[in-house]
Amino acid sequence: MHKANNLGALPGVDHGFCSINDPLQPEDVFICKQVHSASVIEWQADQVANTIEADGVITRHHHPIAVITADCLPLLFAAKNGGRVAAVHGGWKGLQRGIIANVVQRFAAQGIAADQLQVAIGPSIKPCCYEVSEGFIAEFQADQGHVWQNSRAPWHIVQPAPLLSPQIAPPHARQAGSAWFDLSGYGLMLLQAAGIKREHIEVSEVCTYCTSPTFASYRRRTHHPQETKTLLYSWIARTT
Repeated sequence: MHKANNLGALPGVDHGFCSINDPLQPEDVFICKQVHSASVIEWQADQVANTIEADGVITRHHHPIAVITADCLPLLFAAKNGGRVAAVHGGWKGLQRGIIANVVQRFAAQGIAADQLQVAIGPSIKPCCYEVSEGFIAEFQADQGHVWQNSRAPWHIVQPAPLLSPQIAPPHARQAGSAWFDLSGYGLMLLQAAGIKREHIEVSEVCTYCTSPTFASYRRRTHHPQETKTLLYSWIARTT
């Protein structure tokens, strides 16, 4: 079970990033039917898990909420006073479509401004292991270039070294002219663009592909099909 220091310091909030079968996870957690959208819903007691299409859920209640990932960004949000929390599945499609701005707007509608939020980005695939095509980069730059117009684009032409000592070898380049995408860096840019202060955002350095075989990585499993399918489970709950 991995914890973020910034969320762990908040009163009345518990959370964790873990494997989906971790015995320490809470029971009866609500998860949306994730579809790589920008939709964020409010948790309701009559909702059935895995039936409502959305990629973010927010609540002021004590029922635990979660997202599942296998390389994408798991983002956990909490108001500093612990009064409201949210869980977001951040694949590049949902991020591009505006899910971060949508969840921040949900908090704002409840009187919680962006500067009152703490956010943790959990383990995800890092640029050391996330190769994307030349065409992907061209299209992404055309559509999202305004996000990093005053900073560095969220990709590398040369494959970067892992942030942590790898237990699994990062993949070799499989395409000519490709780049290495920084998904968590892109998510960080969007969080700041939505008004969340950098010092209120904690980003895990864990790469789901290469840091450890215990982490779920869809891409690693495509390269090593003999691996057992698993998922990363990121949950958050109000406790008081």
